[in-house]
Amino acid sequence: MAGTSRSARTAAVVSTFNPHRAVLENCAALLEQCSDVVVVDDGSTAADETVYVELEVLGCTVVRLRQNSGIAAALNSGIALARSRNQSLAFILTMDQDSLVQPGFVRGLEDAADAATGAGLGVGMVAPGKVSGLPRRVVRTHHGVTIGDEPVQSGLLIPTACLDAVGPFNEQLFIDGVDSEFYLRAKARQLHCVIALDSSLNHSLGTMVPARLGPWPVRWRGQPLQVRTASTWRYYFIVRNRLLLATRFARQEPYWTARGLLTDLRHLTIVSILAPGRRQRLAAARKGLADGLRRKSGPGPARQPGT
Repeated sequence: MAGTSRSARTAAVVSTFNPHRAVLENCAALLEQCSDVVVVDDGSTAADETVYVELEVLGCTVVRLRQNSGIAAALNSGIALARSRNQSLAFILTMDQDSLVQPGFVRGLEDAADAATGAGLGVGMVAPGKVSGLPRRVVRTHHGVTIGDEPVQSGLLIPTACLDAVGPFNEQLFIDGVDSEFYLRAKARQLHCVIALDSSLNHSLGTMVPARLGPWPVRWRGQPLQVRTASTWRYYFIVRNRLLLATRFARQEPYWTARGLLTDLRHLTIVSILAPGRRQRLAAARKGLADGLRRKSGPGPARQPGT
């Protein structure tokens, strides 16, 4: 893998909400590899203020949004600030608060972008070859460059030229599907998702809980079965935004649309059967279904404590 020198070409934007102290280690790793690290607080409701003070001491720029506006708005705010501070930036690296980059991560993504450009490909984004907890989504190669399917938002290197061509993240989606919608807009402009095969990202995906069928724990191959769940309130956006994107992209992306609908339905079925909190989760999903059918977007219902 490439070295760990700090790149003058890339600024990182990290969206946060009530972050844990682990974000300090994550941002310190980014500061070693990026010219600038902008941390956006998305209207935290119970933030540890010492974390933000220590982030500034590390060398990050902290932006505080007045209210919870969603990950798209947080990223857009940070991107705008980073680009205003350095108009020669070539790339923006978008990060979640709970993702940790490995040494050489940024240079590896930049090298993949340069190789794709040299091969005559339009680059919409560069994703790491491995993200913890997720399968690789390699689609094909072109003159030695690996092209992938839609990536996750965290650890995504986006050329500023792509942002200029495609536009900002869609703030009306608020959360969930924001990365998918941006990917599809880029793809429509023949801007590809390039995969940096040798780069990996440590990323937290939901919460693992013991599977149960009523009062009985479920075991698999002699071990307690674990299922991955999201926060209850997220299922409103998962369902609503999937319908909004299906409505918008079904004609031009029929396979992507069908696969996404079936994947989300499978996940919701599994967690509804095996994970606790199914009543609240299904209530959030039903509300998302109703609003999705009405093509309602925006922040959605107020988040309830404990969900």
